Amino acid sequence: MILNSLLKQAIQDFNKKKFEKSIELFEKILEKEPNNSEIITNKATCLAELGRYEESIEQLEKVLNHNTNDFDGWYNKATTLYDMGKYEDALDGFNRALKINSDDTNALCNKANVFVALGRHDDAISTYKHALKINPGDIEILNNIGIVYAGEKQHYTAIEYFESALNIKKNDIDSLCNLGNSLLEIEKFRLSYECFKQAVKHDPNDFDALFRLGIACNNLKKPEEALMHFTTILRNEKDNTDAIINKGYSLHLLRKYKQAILCFDKILKENPEEMNSLYLKAKSTVKQQKYKQTCMLISKLLQLERKNDHSNHEHEHEGNGHEHFLNKIKKDSDFIGLKNDINFKILIHNS
Repeated sequence: MILNSLLKQAIQDFNKKKFEKSIELFEKILEKEPNNSEIITNKATCLAELGRYEESIEQLEKVLNHNTNDFDGWYNKATTLYDMGKYEDALDGFNRALKINSDDTNALCNKANVFVALGRHDDAISTYKHALKINPGDIEILNNIGIVYAGEKQHYTAIEYFESALNIKKNDIDSLCNLGNSLLEIEKFRLSYECFKQAVKHDPNDFDALFRLGIACNNLKKPEEALMHFTTILRNEKDNTDAIINKGYSLHLLRKYKQAILCFDKILKENPEEMNSLYLKAKSTVKQQKYKQTCMLISKLLQLERKNDHSNHEHEHEGNGHEHFLNKIKKDSDFIGLKNDINFKILIHNS
């Protein structure tokens, strides 16, 4: 009876994230039942939550030494190894767990997560799909599949999965935001706007959804509304770099160039090599007809881009797929005033 009371209290403390207290109570139970694998596993879980991964693994190995077919032992060991960044070892752990229970969707999804971390996206998708066959209505699995496709830039396929999730749970915020993100990527700004608008309606404190709503507003040339959203975010997160930059762009669209530049300068003061801020500041200075300053900003931007491209080449990274800033500038109507500027012509020639 006393042990049951201790276990109940330990679980309550765990649910309240009082992991140290839970460990103390689990250890009291283990004084009476030293080989209780369930309690040892629970203790190991608490240790992992506290970031004490090696101690957690040590406890789980006690369980597995006693019973090599303990599903929870392998599952928890694998999740801990994943948290440690030991992905190959984690994969082995989930495979061992799945040999014991091949239909456990949590193990399958976590195995898929390992594949994502290893860059094995096809394997991740097939593993998620296996889990989905077992539990066809699981919106988390549907979203996970969609996220992998989105990461591969296969946004139309991703959208099908996000929409399937929303057919099951109409107002699921994660599904709405994931769908909105993919719609943004394929420039379906109106549809994206509706997704984020709905997400924010259901959770006004979801600042990530609010941020993406602001992005959609700027793309729909609704800078007044965008400015309102970015200002709301900055009331709560005053140093949010992305919100500051996009607030500046909203002000630029409103032709408040001086105020826009103040936003970009705030970022550049902290990070003089922040390339988006340099680009957007140049958009505002050119609209002020400050062509010499604009050319200086563009020159710095192109130097940084060349340096980054060279660094990526040295490290044998794949191209990041972005459009080079010079091409963007040539196509950007904001820079049309520079077309006949001698400094800009020299800059183009030298680039």
